[in-house]
Amino acid sequence: MSETGRWELFKERLIIDQASGFSLDTSRLNYDNAYLERLEPKARQAFAAMERLESGAISNPDEKRMVGHYWLRNPEVAPSEDLRQAISATLAKIKSFVKQVHSGALV
Repeated sequence: MSETGRWELFKERLIIDQASGFSLDTSRLNYDNAYLERLEPKARQAFAAMERLESGAISNPDEKRMVGHYWLRNPEVAPSEDLRQAISATLAKIKSFVKQVHSGALV
């Protein structure tokens, strides 16, 4: 492939997510547009499932609970205000405890 062709393929296949700052160059991967078209329905299903999880859907039916470990890193994305407040309050208590341990106030 010519350098011009590689540049065009790079521009076409470069994936950039502005929100996270993540970028991925897929121009050297061996696939064609038909492959992407075949994957599109599965990708849409996966995104819909993730959206349900992020919205608080019960993902563990045996235990009847949500799965939101990522909410611990960013309570603002938790699906309810009660949950956001509970996570934030718990994190504040943990940080306070750690600060006391590190300062020697708590031994």
